[in-house]
Amino acid sequence: MRNARDLCSSLIAFAALITATSAGAAESPPPLLTGEVYSRQAQQIIVPMTTNWRASISQMVPEGDEVSAGDVVVEFDGTEAARQLETHQETTRTEEARTEREIAQLEKALAQAKFQFEQAQVTLELATLKAEIPEGVLGAIEYAENQLAFEEATKALENADQARKDAQRSLEDRREQAALDARKLEVQEQWWSDMLESFKVRAEQPGYVIYGIHPWTRSKFQEGDQVQTSFHVAEVADTSDLAVKVWINGVDRPRVAVGDKVSIRMDALPGRQFEGRLEAVSSSSSNRQEWGWADYFEAEVVFDEDVSGELLPGMSALVEVL
Repeated sequence: MRNARDLCSSLIAFAALITATSAGAAESPPPLLTGEVYSRQAQQIIVPMTTNWRASISQMVPEGDEVSAGDVVVEFDGTEAARQLETHQETTRTEEARTEREIAQLEKALAQAKFQFEQAQVTLELATLKAEIPEGVLGAIEYAENQLAFEEATKALENADQARKDAQRSLEDRREQAALDARKLEVQEQWWSDMLESFKVRAEQPGYVIYGIHPWTRSKFQEGDQVQTSFHVAEVADTSDLAVKVWINGVDRPRVAVGDKVSIRMDALPGRQFEGRLEAVSSSSSNRQEWGWADYFEAEVVFDEDVSGELLPGMSALVEVL
C-alpha cells in the first residue's frame, strides 16, 4: 500500500514538473535576431575573368560613398592584360606585314604566269600556221619539224595555262587564309581589350557603395587585396528597396515562421523603431564562424513602411519577433 502511495506521489510531482516547464517555455521571451539592412536591388561587383583566376584590387570607391550610373566603382590591376594586349597588337602588325609580303609575291608570280601563258598562246598560233603548210610545199624534214613544234607549243600552252590557274588559286587561297587570320587576330585582340576593360567595373545604377566580406577571413575587402574570380567584393546598393537580412540560430528556428510580425531597431537610430514581418527563411542552415560553430538560417525581414529616406544599406539591426 505504501508503495502505491509513493508511486502516486511521484507521478503527481512529475506532472507538476512538466506543467512548470511548459509554463516557463510559454513565458520565455521571443527570439532576438541580429542582422543588417541591405538593398534588394543591389548591383553585385564580381571579380572578372582573368588568365590565372586571380586579381588584385587597385582602387575602390570609399565605402558609403554615393555613385552615379557609369562611375568606376572598383578597378582591378590590369597590368598583365595590358601587356598581353600590347604583345598581341605587335604580333598583329608583324602578321599583317608578312601577309602583305607573301600576297605581293603571289601576285607577282601570277603576273608572270599570265605573261608566260600569253607568250605560249602566240607561240602556238605561229606553230599552227607553220603546221598547216602542206608537206609538198616544204619538204618532208621541214614539215616534220613544224608538226613537232606544233605539238610542243600545244603542250607548252597547256602547261602555261595550268601554271596560271595554279598561281591564281594560290593567290586566292592565301587571300582567304589572310582574311581568316585577320579575323582570328581581331577576335583575340577584342578579347584582350574586353578583359582589360572589364577590370574597370562601373555602376549600372545610382546608389551607395558597400564593401563585400572575404569568404575566408570574414574581413571586408580593401584596396590591395588579392582576390579570385567570382568573389563578390562590393555592391552598389539602391536605397529604394531596402530589407533586413537576419540570421536565425538553429535553436530558435522552430519558434519563428514566415509571416511573423517583428519589431526592428537600428544601432544607428537608437530612438527609432520600425515594424515589419518575416518574409522568407532559407531551407538549409550554414555556419557563421565569427559567431561560433552553431547553425544559422538566413532570413529576410521587410518593412511595413517606406524607409528609403531614413536607412542606408549596411546598418546593423536588432529584430524582435513579436
